[in-house]
Amino acid sequence: MTEDDRPRSNNYRKPPVEHQFKKGKSGNPNGRPKKKAVQPTLGPLGGGIADRLASMALDEATRPVTVREGDKVSEIPAMQALIRTMFRAAAQGDIKAGRQLLEVIARAEGGRAGAALEMLERAVQYKETHAPAFDLCEREGRDPPEIYPHPDDVIINAATGEVTIDGPATKEQAGAQKVVRELANESQRRYFKVEAALKKDPTNHKVRREFKELKRHNDFLKKDAERNTRRVAQRLSRHVLKLKPEPDDTSGQA
Repeated sequence: MTEDDRPRSNNYRKPPVEHQFKKGKSGNPNGRPKKKAVQPTLGPLGGGIADRLASMALDEATRPVTVREGDKVSEIPAMQALIRTMFRAAAQGDIKAGRQLLEVIARAEGGRAGAALEMLERAVQYKETHAPAFDLCEREGRDPPEIYPHPDDVIINAATGEVTIDGPATKEQAGAQKVVRELANESQRRYFKVEAALKKDPTNHKVRREFKELKRHNDFLKKDAERNTRRVAQRLSRHVLKLKPEPDDTSGQA
């Protein structure tokens, strides 16, 4: 009997027995085919040629390239290699390359100076806003407010205007420092014993390793004491400035 002579079922939902799935046997032994990965598409503002070109340019700018300087071979970003080439050309008298470099340096310096000035202004405002609250809690014998970083930990270099933070910047960091402080205080007695033992036997590697670990705790306590001393000094300084009488503008009048 040929394929065309086989009886066909009138119900397409119930094919002949020989073509039905066997019980206990998967109809798809190879498993369900994996879906094709859908490539992420960019939105209407991020899928243009200009955006793709900019992305490619950034990728190429940071791609490492091999450069040779004398006998030394190193890998640096392509953008850095280009700037080196421009510097070399400018040093050899290429006026156009020199002008372009000066423009790049001026823009970079202007951006850095602007960001530094903004950070300085924010630091001054932060200290002026939050320092009075800490001073009030200190005078009233209350716990300091949970504001991080501590305003006196925001250090402003009067000569350069540089702003740094010397202390915990978050509540989590403050909690971690508290735990380390407690451990360091508990280890102080052991620290001095191990220090004395190391002086007697400097070649004892076991004692040296223990002393190195304990010294980290001791250094933390020293740094912590310096931080507390600075906070007290700044608080007293603000108190003195607040008590200082204002100059009398009418003293020079007849």
